[in-house]
Amino acid sequence: MIVMRDMCLSPCFVMFCSEFQTITAGKYKRTITPTKKVMPEDVKKSKEDIEEVLKLFKSFVKENRPILDIDKVATGETWFGTDAMDRNLCDEIKTVDDVVTEYIDAEFNVFDVKYDPPPEKPELSSLIPVGADSNGDGILSRAARWMARTVAAEFKAELGNLDASQRPDRKYMMKDDAGDRIRAE
Repeated sequence: MIVMRDMCLSPCFVMFCSEFQTITAGKYKRTITPTKKVMPEDVKKSKEDIEEVLKLFKSFVKENRPILDIDKVATGETWFGTDAMDRNLCDEIKTVDDVVTEYIDAEFNVFDVKYDPPPEKPELSSLIPVGADSNGDGILSRAARWMARTVAAEFKAELGNLDASQRPDRKYMMKDDAGDRIRAE
């Protein structure tokens, strides 16, 4: 939740206050979060939970891959390729093409092989259109419009508080002869 506390004429004096609240049920529901001061008992409980997950994982792997020395490999390290094979973490190393070719050679009916490329991630510039060709719906365009409205309202309010001799529009005489010029009212 962002709460605006103060606003004055200059946009560089805008102040924001962030407040985070977490509502939970149960003593150990949120032991460690970015918004809570971590206490020693929170660390202890989290460590116990992670150790329990490791025990469950090791038990599952040991049951399904009995040739594996689980205590030797369940250390949190990562092994790739032949190192993983040497430790009995995998049986062989193949590409997808190798597997499909083997199915074809074994006379399986392979009807369709389709490659789905990973979805394209949108560019940040497409999420925040700011160029001359943008439709003005981006977050920066909306923020600029909000800032312009806010500053204009503040200027109008300040001008309304001045007596007639101090107002800039009364101090200088101008003739607006161009329809496309911007004029403060």
